Amino acid sequence: MVAQWQKVAECYLGDFYPLTTYNTGTDVWMAWQFDRPEAGKGVVQAFRRDKCIFEQGRLKLHGLDPQSPYEVVDLDVGQPQQFSGQELIEKGLKVTIPDQPGAVIITYRKVK
Repeated sequence: MVAQWQKVAECYLGDFYPLTTYNTGTDVWMAWQFDRPEAGKGVVQAFRRDKCIFEQGRLKLHGLDPQSPYEVVDLDVGQPQQFSGQELIEKGLKVTIPDQPGAVIITYRKVK
């Protein structure tokens, strides 16, 4: 957990975007994004509550350059994937949380 925190800590100083509506219900997801546009990177945190029936969701990201590619990594999986900024903004990032409750931390960085 400390290693994951060290990978994302500086992103907490970036721009904050709620990706879902704030809700304290036990049957929903909560997700948000911290973006550091000057560094070309950020982090998404998503939480599936204990009574939420939805295992997957699409989260539309903010603050990205639509013309640039981005490398996206789920820190639990560690397998990098590449998406265009436009796809992440318009279509969204597909996020899977199999556990109830569960959480994921996803990092992204602009590929130069």
